[in-house]
Amino acid sequence: MRIDQLLPTPTAAEPLEIPAELLESVQRHQAHLSALVASMRSAGIAGDAIESSVRVLVDSYADELTAVIRSMMLEAGHA
Repeated sequence: MRIDQLLPTPTAAEPLEIPAELLESVQRHQAHLSALVASMRSAGIAGDAIESSVRVLVDSYADELTAVIRSMMLEAGHA
């Protein structure tokens, strides 16, 4: 899958191939981001609470991506 094939399509997406090993993670975190925005809108969350909520999501995503990429590099013999 390419980044410009995500739904909804990012408006300024460059044609970037997403490795199969990362696809599930990308799709899951895309769904989490969409749910987070919907939750914040319905709860009327603003200000510092937005930053905190996004930080939790981004940190979780970074941890998962790091683990998957490290695994991919080991499998490719680049570690």
